[in-house]
Amino acid sequence: MRLRDLVFLVGANLRRMKMRLALTSLGVVIGTSAIVLMISLGIGLQNNITAELGNIGSATNITVMGGVMMPGVSSGEAQQLNERAVAGFENLEHVEAVVPTVMLQTLQRVEYKKYQGMLNAQGTPMDSLEKLGFELQDGRFPRGDNEILLGAEAGSGLSRGDTGISDLKSADLMGKKVVGTFVEQPPEPKAGDPVLQEPVESKRKLTVVGVLAKADMQTDQSSFVTLDAALGLNGVSRRRATYDQVTVKVDSAAEVAGVEKMLTDQGFQAMSARSVQDGLKSVFLIIQGVLGALGAIAMLVASLGIANTMTMSIFERTREIGIMKSVGASNRQIKRVFLGEAAIIGILGGVGGLIFSASGAALANLFVKSYLASQSVASGDAMAKSVSFFDIPPGLALFAIAFAAGVGLLAGVLPAVRAANLDPLTALRHE
Repeated sequence: MRLRDLVFLVGANLRRMKMRLALTSLGVVIGTSAIVLMISLGIGLQNNITAELGNIGSATNITVMGGVMMPGVSSGEAQQLNERAVAGFENLEHVEAVVPTVMLQTLQRVEYKKYQGMLNAQGTPMDSLEKLGFELQDGRFPRGDNEILLGAEAGSGLSRGDTGISDLKSADLMGKKVVGTFVEQPPEPKAGDPVLQEPVESKRKLTVVGVLAKADMQTDQSSFVTLDAALGLNGVSRRRATYDQVTVKVDSAAEVAGVEKMLTDQGFQAMSARSVQDGLKSVFLIIQGVLGALGAIAMLVASLGIANTMTMSIFERTREIGIMKSVGASNRQIKRVFLGEAAIIGILGGVGGLIFSASGAALANLFVKSYLASQSVASGDAMAKSVSFFDIPPGLALFAIAFAAGVGLLAGVLPAVRAANLDPLTALRHE
């Protein structure tokens, strides 16, 4: 039997059972849709979280924090983020810049006219910000102890005290003076001290001398003073300073993993957007596997429907099978006819399921984007343009169709074998 004859015969047989074909294919449509939607949901969530991690910081930046105790080290001094550690980081291969950061811990509140709140201030060398590639939207970098630089969205941290509404932008504060309330904690009491001293509160005016251009989420919400100003306001001497964190900029994203490993080998805690993404990959593989398994249950039910349809077809076409054998059709050719019909049912269901799931995913994404666009939150419009909870890549689409065809073939194996093993004389006498 030539391939053309096989295709013609399979098509003619399927046209004779249109209603049964439609119902059986519908089961495959539901199973394929379940698998595609479940897996695409996992892919969409992974893509969104990966994008958010990319917004946290540059792909070439590594955040280094205080180290852990190492075997053989009694005090842990070697793992402190001090000047010696910074100098060691600068000598590492592929490192372009090392930026130490001190959080302005004594800053409790910032006020500007009727606005008050926090500016998430930190001290860092101003020339290092330029090395990290930060650009100014307006103004200049701070030079004195009473100057402050704002991230692009830092102004939203202040809200009107009478309403609690945050409608202030960083650009609105350019050139203005804000009043910072600083609370200095007293030193730990020594043995014999009669009374624990109360914290000392003071106020200082800070002039906003610059606003950064939009960079990443963390930077946009931050504000910056000089490193010396932060250490002084925290009551720490520069010679004894330890840093809250250090940002290490690597010359290329491909070298981040190697530099990060060198830092962790020295006993420091190092983290980059890339390492977090790598750590999440295995988690999302498990999530996608679980979601895909749930969808596969529906496909299993659909395969039983295909097997039932093909089995019923044998009873209805027993005499036809006997005639085919009497005119010279071999068992292999009979199997090919039934397997071809089962595969076509699977392919039709797979294509239908892919169309249905793609339409459903598009509608779901449109609903999510419309919902986010309607919310009066900061950067809501930007989120609405980028969020997609369901993502169907081309590979998943091809897999869905191939999987549906394979399920159809497997479901048709036993009916095809049964049809091929029919005795031709018994089949011809069948009514």
